[in-house]
Amino acid sequence: MDKFRLTHAAAQKYDKHSVPAMFGPLARATLDKIPLPADAHIIDIACGTGALTREIASRLKGNGRIVGADLNETMTELATQRHPSDAHEAIYVAADVCELPFENAVFDIAFCQQGLQFFPDKSAALAETRRILKKGGKLNLTCWSAISPFNGALSDALSDHVGEAASTKAKAPFSFRDGDVIRELLEGSGFIIEAHQTIVLERRFENLFEQIMALPIEKDLSEAGDLVTSAVVKDVASKLSKYAVGEVFLVPQEAHLFEAQT
Repeated sequence: MDKFRLTHAAAQKYDKHSVPAMFGPLARATLDKIPLPADAHIIDIACGTGALTREIASRLKGNGRIVGADLNETMTELATQRHPSDAHEAIYVAADVCELPFENAVFDIAFCQQGLQFFPDKSAALAETRRILKKGGKLNLTCWSAISPFNGALSDALSDHVGEAASTKAKAPFSFRDGDVIRELLEGSGFIIEAHQTIVLERRFENLFEQIMALPIEKDLSEAGDLVTSAVVKDVASKLSKYAVGEVFLVPQEAHLFEAQT
């Protein structure tokens, strides 16, 4: 799991660039489709810096409980700092998804936004999620359903200018996107699928260079040098030209939303 542990700097870059451009909009789109019952006990698994947890906190009514859990303490520390004082209280804990520090059957609802594809043992993670959910509890899960035009363009540019290892890394978040496979995994873990739909969000790129350099391929580009980095950014901009609105790129990105019950 060490390769998924992030430094403070990486967590801050994630929060500055990926959350407003992608994970915040996805959180809002998800909760527009998932009503939250009053007084619910809710856990956000793989919460990152709390984009979805904060959105839950802004909408939950009553005296429910909200927990955000993530492998990275750097993420949960930042999530705690970022949690608004005027929203429902939330607790953030650093924990492995396969060893969550909670008793059996204590949550009504679990969310997992773009985390499942990164869990090394997906079946164990889902079994642990099911363990902490009450009988009849709900799991709402999102995974990307297609390689985004941005990541496809970035992968191609990296292949041309840097190498295949960096190119593959750019597409890693989309490596687990087959809806039938996800459905089988959920059902094999004892969940009953209640609904499966697609969410389309608009990913906003105001500074293409900064947002590319906030990704895990930053190290590859830094090692390749400034000229190569400039060529990659230029190529990506060219490939995304049809999504340009003035100086901003508005790029569609699709995700599965699975609603499942224990």
